[in-house]
Formats: sequence, C-alpha cells, structure tokens
Amino acid sequence: MARAYEMMVVLSGDVNAEQIPDRMEGLRSLVSENGGTVTDVIDWGRRRLAYPIRRNFEGHYVITEFTSEDGAGNPEVERALRIDESVLRHLIIRTDE
Repeated sequence: MARAYEMMVVLSGDVNAEQIPDRMEGLRSLVSENGGTVTDVIDWGRRRLAYPIRRNFEGHYVITEFTSEDGAGNPEVERALRIDESVLRHLIIRTDE
C-alpha cells in the first residue's frame, strides 16, 4: 500500500541561488531511485534560522512530497541526506492518517 510522505530539507546558507534548482532535482531523483514517486517539490526559499546550525544563521528550505510503499526507501534517503554536508537538517513524516 502506497503511503504519502513529506520531506523537509534545510540546506546550508552557503548554497547559492543558481544551485537550488539542481539540488531540488537531486532530491527528486534521490526519492525516485529509492522506490518513491515524487508528487511535488516546493521551494520555500531562504529564511533565518531560529538558532545557528554549524555556524549558519540562514538556511534554504525545500519540501518534497512523495508516495512510497510503506516507507521502504526512506532509510536510504535519510542516510544520503545525513552524508550530504550541505544539508543542515531534514525530516521525513508520513502525512496520510
């Protein structure tokens, strides 16, 4: 049974505006490669963080909505996001309930 998920990623403030479309496409392909089907990628833009994270006072927020079969690929997606140094924070939640 396919379930709906939402992934929020906060990218480092060092990522410039020209790199954002590539990063959004990278998130889309990361989910697709791990068995998910991306329904929407939303660019929230650059915002001030509530507290500094790794000496960053601003971050670029990207939300990805996708469906996946019982979250089978989510551990691989989270692993890839933890390895990526430009990702300050990420969160994946299930939205269908």
